[in-house]
Formats: sequence, C-alpha cells, structure tokens
Amino acid sequence: MQTLQISPNILRWAADQRGLSLDALVGLLDTPGKIDEFKAGHLSIAQTEKLAQKTRIPFGYFFLDTPPANVERSLPDLRQLPDHAPLSDDFFDTLDDIERKQQWYKEYLQEHGQQPLAFVGKYSFSAKLPAKQIAEDIQKTLAVTAPERKQCRDYKAFYGLLSDKIENIGILIFKNSIVKSNTHRSLSVDEFRGFAIADKLAPVIFINGKDSEAAWIFTLAHELAHIWLGESGVSDIAEKQPNGQSLESYCNRIAAELLTPESEFMAAWEQNPNQFEILSKTFKVSKLVIARRALDLGKIDWPTYQSLAEASKQTKVSKRADPYLTYPIRNSKRLTRVIVSNALNGSVMLRDAAKLLNIKPDTIMQLGKELGLR
Repeated sequence: MQTLQISPNILRWAADQRGLSLDALVGLLDTPGKIDEFKAGHLSIAQTEKLAQKTRIPFGYFFLDTPPANVERSLPDLRQLPDHAPLSDDFFDTLDDIERKQQWYKEYLQEHGQQPLAFVGKYSFSAKLPAKQIAEDIQKTLAVTAPERKQCRDYKAFYGLLSDKIENIGILIFKNSIVKSNTHRSLSVDEFRGFAIADKLAPVIFINGKDSEAAWIFTLAHELAHIWLGESGVSDIAEKQPNGQSLESYCNRIAAELLTPESEFMAAWEQNPNQFEILSKTFKVSKLVIARRALDLGKIDWPTYQSLAEASKQTKVSKRADPYLTYPIRNSKRLTRVIVSNALNGSVMLRDAAKLLNIKPDTIMQLGKELGLR
C-alpha cells in the first residue's frame, strides 16, 4: 500500500475546519496504533480519501503544502465546552438541509424585492456595548411584554410566543430533533444546542429539539443575539468559567437580559431569594438560567452555580405529536406557509415543495388545508 506524505499543516487546518483536535481528526481513521504516524502525515490514498469524506474537505486540498487562502467553514464552530462531541454527519446533513431551504427563500425574497433587514448585524461584538442596550433593542423590535410572558402556561407556550414574534420580523426559526424527517437519526445535544446564520435577507435560527423545552428558550434568545451581532455560528451555550469574554459569553449575557431583565429579576429575587423553582416558573426559563442570572448579579457564588448546573442536567422525553403541527415547526412556520402557498397556486411544483419540506407530495394538499391556505 503506497504511503503519501501529507503536510501536517494541512492536517491541523483540516482538523480546525471540522472543530476537532489533531488527535480527534486522525482518530476518524479508526486505527489507534498508528495515530503518531498519521499525525506526521503518513497516509495512504484510501486513508486520505476517508479523511476528505469525513471532514467534507475536497480531496485535492490534502496535497497542498499550506492551507488554501480564503476558505472558511460554512458555519464557525463557537462551542465552548472542552468535552463536546465532534460535529457529526447528522449535524452537517441538517445544516445542508437548512441552507438549501434558506437559499430557496432568499431567491423568493429577491424576486419580490425584499430589502435587507436592518437589525441583522446592527451591533458589533468588538464594540463591547452593554448587553442591556442590545437586549432592550431586541425586546423593542420583537414587542414581547412581561404580561404576554405571564399568560404563557408553560415553557413550551413561551417558546411558541417568542418564536412567532421572531418569525414575524423576518427570521426563520427551525426546530427539529432528527435529521430532516428521519426518525432513525436523532440529533445530539452533546454536539450542539443550536446555530444561527446571520444573513441580511434571510437570517436563520436552528434549535436542537432534542434539548429540554426550557433550554429551547435560552438557546433561541442566545441565537437571536448572534443575529443582532451579525455573527453566524454553531453553539453549545454552556460556560465552564465565570465572567467569560468570548462571543458566546456575550450572547449569553444579552439573552439573559432579554429573558430576565435585571430590574425585574432583582425585584423577583427579593421576594423569593434562592427559590430557583419559583423564579423559573415566573420567567419561563430553566432553573439553570435563573442560577446564572443570580451569579452574574452577585446573588450566588460560582461553586453554588456549578452545583446547581450539575443538578439541572435533564434529558428530554420524546412525545408523539400531530405531524401536521410538527412540519411547520421543523421547517419554519413562515417558510412552510410560503412554500405551501406557492405549491397550491402552481408557482412551485408539488414534488419540489415536498422535497424542500422533507415530506411526500400528497401531504402538501392536506398541509395547506391545516394551515388554512385552501
């Protein structure tokens, strides 16, 4: 078997493109005894082809001496946890599916003369403005109020309120726990919680539906902060250290201020100090979000927060839902209505609409009826 000499610089670059360490990259070859040899760049053609396939990097790039210029990951990997799982084919297939839908919608908007959305990238991370200033601008744009939140009976209802408000201003919200419509390919929260694509015309937020309902809300607010900052990326949300200065930490602070405004939180805390369950229900966010807010506002210390964070770990229990309610949530309610409406009026072929929504063509007609479009 012929052995090639691949530049270690290229291997390190390839690992970075996939969000992996060099050890994890060569570990994809499933030959533990040869890791040092692989890291030195001694690979066969078959092994190089396997790395190209696993990393989704063109095979020819592995034969360069230095990394190609101006080639970036389609979505920056902003995950913070040191023990996060490598992004798998499930993630990348999901991302490809969302980008395909987004591209279709962008072309639709361009045909209809849609102008860029002013709030996308309205603020800059480098400006380091107070998180409160950005959160207040988001709240004003969404027009979500405390009484509306109070009327929501649970986390799921509040998530629905927020996502509808966000879609109303032009952002597509996708939430799914599986790859497309394949029930045999579940997404993993060990990989990611959500991602944002900060496009000026058709911004996108994806929520990993495998997470808990309470977690959906904070992830949604976090990714919304990414849109306001014009920073695309895939996130795991959690922080392992206090007072982080990263982009993710900044988005967390914006999200926390949006969901639990300081003045309102402090008043509620004074009435119910250390009552995380009560405050969680009051603000319709997880107990972990309440704990983090209390930490940031000096009400609890870091060890207490860490203890609460460990105790708050939970796994979502999947429930069977009406598919006609699920389809628009998986595919963005806003986008689903546009696609189905265009299919019903003949502007888009049924099979093309069905392919975009990952459903069968004969489902389009019933979905149109369920959506009140026919």
